Amino acid sequence: MADFSEDLHRAVAEVLDAHGLGLLSRLVMVAELVDEDGGLHLIRGSCPADMPVWDELGLHRYALADIDGHVTAVRVSEQLANEEE
Repeated sequence: MADFSEDLHRAVAEVLDAHGLGLLSRLVMVAELVDEDGGLHLIRGSCPADMPVWDELGLHRYALADIDGHVTAVRVSEQLANEEE
């Protein structure tokens, strides 16, 4: 899994750099894969590969809180726009 983690880190770091988004510090990812028979599988990974599971979970929770905040802001904006009409 260490090779996978290093390859993932390198690939994502290159994309971030190409778009001027900064240096990659740590990374957690979740991906849904479809196998040849159409079955769905979940894969998750982290960089560095030896990241403690509680750190990985913390980054996922941080991302979830960010998404929740964005969804809430959009809903509040839409509600305010509807009330002004």
